[in-house]
Amino acid sequence: MKTLFSTLIILAICASMTAQNTTFASWDTDNDLIIEREEFTTKFIDQYFNAWDATDKRGIIEEGFFKSSYAGLDTDNDRMLSDQEWLIGYNYFYDDYVIYEDTDMVDANEDGRISYDEYYDVLYETNYFTDIDLDNDNYISEYELANYIFSNWDTNNSGTISRAEFNQFDWYYLDV
Repeated sequence: MKTLFSTLIILAICASMTAQNTTFASWDTDNDLIIEREEFTTKFIDQYFNAWDATDKRGIIEEGFFKSSYAGLDTDNDRMLSDQEWLIGYNYFYDDYVIYEDTDMVDANEDGRISYDEYYDVLYETNYFTDIDLDNDNYISEYELANYIFSNWDTNNSGTISRAEFNQFDWYYLDV
């Protein structure tokens, strides 16, 4: 799956993960050299879901999801997306949802940067939120998000995450 939504999670909680020194071994809790879905889901929910600021116990509402997604791409924290930040989002997350690779097509006010409102206007009509909200209750639960991310990290669809698969995402998040 070309859409690597899970990378967005890493961007959104990069500081948290760095502080916790995330390693393959910390996810592989039974030390069998693979990360099973249950191990991943438990660790993700316990340590990373709260970074999404779900104000409702049922999960993340659409507005909160888009705000957290936008904030995850805004790596310089200036509350605007540069060309580079938008292209990271486009190349890794949105190319299955949006046809506008060029920032100029999203930048409605033509100021050279993408505001949250411009971002939201482009992505709101897509299935970006609903693809994760599997039970269609208008909330992304901790389990839906964790399972969606697991599925993206499990690039060979084996039902487990190998060290190589883990390192693909670890490498990307450290490189950004």
